Amino acid sequence: MASKLKMKDFVQIALLTAVYLLLYAAAMLIITPLGQIGHAISPAVCGLLSGAAIVFMNRKVGKMWEYTVFTLLVMGAFALMGGGYLPWLITSVTMAAIADLIASRSNQTSVPRLAVASGLMHVGQAWGAIIPSTFFLEAYRSHWIERGMTPEAMDEQISFTQGLMGLGSTIFTFVLAFVGVVLGYLILKRHLEKMKR
Repeated sequence: MASKLKMKDFVQIALLTAVYLLLYAAAMLIITPLGQIGHAISPAVCGLLSGAAIVFMNRKVGKMWEYTVFTLLVMGAFALMGGGYLPWLITSVTMAAIADLIASRSNQTSVPRLAVASGLMHVGQAWGAIIPSTFFLEAYRSHWIERGMTPEAMDEQISFTQGLMGLGSTIFTFVLAFVGVVLGYLILKRHLEKMKR
C-alpha cells in the first residue's frame, strides 16, 4: 500500500485541481449551447477532457485518498463560486473514495483501473443531480428555484436527470470518463515513460 499523503502531494493535487477546473470550464463552454441537457452531461464531457489529469495525478502522487482530496477541493471551489449543494458533495466524495480504493494504492495503477476510477468519480458528480431528482424531487426543485433558477429551467433539467434519462446520463458519463483516461494515457504515454527513467 502507498504511504500517506505528504505536503508536496497536497500541493500537486491542488495544482492538478486547478487544471481540472480549467478543463471543467472548457466543458461548460462546449455544452452551454445545449441548455439543460448540457448541464446534465457536463460531468461526462469533463471526464472526457480531464483523463490526462487523472492519469498524471496517479503517476505523480499515487497514494491512498488522492482522488478524495482532489474531489473535496473541486467541491470547495464550486461552493466558493456559489454552486455548493450537499447531495452533490455527498455523491461526489463517496464515489471518489470508492475510486481511491480501486486505483490509489500505487503510482503505477493499470489504465483500465484508472479509467474505472474516473468513470465512478464523474458518475458521482452526475448523481449530484440524478439522485435528488429521483428520490427527493420537490425539495431539490424548490432548493434551486430559491437559489435563482427559473421553474422552467429547473423542470427541464429534471427531465434530463430523472428515470431512464438519469440512467442514460449515468452510463454516458461513465463511458466518456473511461474513454477520457484511455485518451489521456495515450497523450501522456511518452512523457510518462520519460518520468520512469
